[in-house]
Amino acid sequence: MNILITSIIDLKKTPHSRLHHFVQYLSQNHKVTIVSINDWWKAGQTDVSLYGGFEDILCKVNIEYLTQHKINPVYQELSSIFTMGKTLDRIHFQQFDVHLNYNSLMSGYFAAEKLKHSGIKTIYDVADDLPTMVSSSPQIPVLLRPVGKLLGTIAFSRNVALADRVTIITESLRKSLGIPPPKAMILPNGVDVELFNRRNSPQLKKQLDLDGAFVLGYVGVLREWVDLEPVFVTVKNLYFEAPIKVLVLGAEGGLNKNKAIVEKYDLANRVVFTGTVPYSQLPEYISCMDACLIPFRDYPVSQNALPLKLFEYMACEKAVISTRLKGVVEVVQDRVMYASNSDELKIRVLELYNNEWLRKNMGAAGREFVKGRYSWASVCLELERLLVETVGDKR
Repeated sequence: MNILITSIIDLKKTPHSRLHHFVQYLSQNHKVTIVSINDWWKAGQTDVSLYGGFEDILCKVNIEYLTQHKINPVYQELSSIFTMGKTLDRIHFQQFDVHLNYNSLMSGYFAAEKLKHSGIKTIYDVADDLPTMVSSSPQIPVLLRPVGKLLGTIAFSRNVALADRVTIITESLRKSLGIPPPKAMILPNGVDVELFNRRNSPQLKKQLDLDGAFVLGYVGVLREWVDLEPVFVTVKNLYFEAPIKVLVLGAEGGLNKNKAIVEKYDLANRVVFTGTVPYSQLPEYISCMDACLIPFRDYPVSQNALPLKLFEYMACEKAVISTRLKGVVEVVQDRVMYASNSDELKIRVLELYNNEWLRKNMGAAGREFVKGRYSWASVCLELERLLVETVGDKR
């Protein structure tokens, strides 16, 4: 197949994502072209070369940007009403067999609308609550966010109506967004179970000054929906009771803000910030952790989330403590622990700290759980089957 993908993210400048894995799998046997916004601003925020892990794949696919100019990503989306058509003409859009609209609003819609006139069908892949994300985006001035959400809701509804099928990460997100069941197909996030597995990392643990400590760990961006302060409060409250340290991997977003919170609680000797770590090395760092965290705020945008880190932690056989998010509860149920404030987190941390058997049992059960349905190989195979089926229907 000749597959066109439109994307809200720039694969060259974004941490590993659902789409990276889709492209990695599909490009093995199909021709893939990606049209996306240009996230030039991220290169100034962090060292994007450290995201890594997919360079070979991205060299094999054709990536086209809507613009080479340094324009706000939101404006790039809005102006795609003018730029998308020209971009599609430039790459001879009639050659494509099928269109995968990845998690976008404006740009993906304008592509799908033009492609429809040539009989090319669209699969709309939804990984987030897009209208709500627009209303909380730091790229949009606060006073304009309600207008942004209204426009996002309208654009989202039109994308759903235009698409032949909609793939979505969880049933809870489907219900929240009101996507009709006949059109929707649940296609969850996953994990590379070959890469992510439990390692023995004594040298790294020593290098990070974590020897002898019970390590709580977090991997990922430090955007506005991530709240590590309850974690720091818990460590402070248990300062003389247990040798607990926190390992934080990631830089994008609020790194300096979190460092300031650590200073406020006088925990500089208990918290290690590594910044961004190369994707291929994440399992080594996760293996230094005794319990892994998903400390999300109770925001509408995060409630239906199904973070990739959840499956990566579980594949590395780690016990997980998460905020009680609908998406997480729906998929993994009681295979992880839940804590929504520092008091609950303290109880969960002590449970795991005092019970090595519980940690090992949760870890082993977690890996067994993700090895099947939630491996990227299984998830991407389902997507490929749907794309083939869609092309067959067209013909």
